Amino acid sequence: MTANDIFVINGFYASMRSKYTASAASIYYYVVQWDAAALSWAEFRASVLGATDPEKAQSGSMREQVCARWQELGLAAKPDVGDNGVHGSASPFEGLSERLNWLGGTVDEDETALALMAAGVKKPTLLSWTKDPQVEVDGASQSLFDTFEDMDIGPMLKMAQKVGGDPFEDTPKFSKHQAFVFIKPHAVTDGVKALVKSILRARSMAIVGEGAISSAQISKGKLIDTHYYAIANKASLSKPVELNPPAEKLAEFTAKFGTTWSEALAQGLVYNAVDGCDVLGVDGEKMNEAWALAKARGDLLKFGGGFYVGKLGAGGASSGGAVVPSAGDILAELPKSIYGGFDSLALSNGARPPPRPPSAARRLLASAAPPASPRVEPRPPPTPL
Repeated sequence: MTANDIFVINGFYASMRSKYTASAASIYYYVVQWDAAALSWAEFRASVLGATDPEKAQSGSMREQVCARWQELGLAAKPDVGDNGVHGSASPFEGLSERLNWLGGTVDEDETALALMAAGVKKPTLLSWTKDPQVEVDGASQSLFDTFEDMDIGPMLKMAQKVGGDPFEDTPKFSKHQAFVFIKPHAVTDGVKALVKSILRARSMAIVGEGAISSAQISKGKLIDTHYYAIANKASLSKPVELNPPAEKLAEFTAKFGTTWSEALAQGLVYNAVDGCDVLGVDGEKMNEAWALAKARGDLLKFGGGFYVGKLGAGGASSGGAVVPSAGDILAELPKSIYGGFDSLALSNGARPPPRPPSAARRLLASAAPPASPRVEPRPPPTPL
């Protein structure tokens, strides 16, 4: 350890987050619904939305078309795995969770939520499910989101009864698929809006709501942090002192870095990714560069799925010799249940406390830095079309 060394949790997330919180960023969303008998959820994701990797997406799907026509549609760069143009819900349940998050909806008004409660799922259980807990299915523990992924509404309601409702009751006669689709910040152009709308209409999917959500609204409501909750909980929503690394990993931390986790916390050397950017006076991209250098030096430690710590040393992002990973490289190292192929979401609890005061560690990247609740809190409504 040197005087300027600090530890950062999930430093790679700062770059992901900044794409949504940069001053000019926004998303453009569509609330869509259709008859489940006319189009399965799996088919919606495969042929309407397209695979996460746009290079492998089905011909005619949104992601394939945005990738193939990116220059014509006004994008600044060709889409890739992370910036793949369009997000779409991975299941009817995730569609519900996304409407609660991005639009400030409530379970008492959402039709899918009402169907789940009619199936015997209690409201507190339903709200807890939006945080993607581990649930027991056929004797095995697995992600709730993974359990419901690609299920049509009927089988999903039946599975919900099995997991947390009344399995002896008949499921509600509800056959409507309701999804949340949005154009990602890098692809919000008039051309992409027209393309998405034309594909939805061509597949007889009704658009029941649409509009823009600005970076200011995304930042204030912590909407993207909620969207990537499993990662963001450790990278922005929680302080390091609130986290509980596995006991067996603490010894590995000490052996690797020459100090204990408790000592590092007591000395104020551990920051989440967002506070780390504030302390170092860098943006998300610079933090990602420093994180890549830490990886190249062997200064990263994995505590668990979606839970990484890196030691950022003197020189930070100004040092050479490391290749900054792409979004695809980062995602390839994470279990799918952590990020859901960019199609998952869970609701967070509570507000993030203010960042710690700046310390001497701000000098760390000076040479490379640019000048320097289960219940969703009320927020301004999205800007209509």
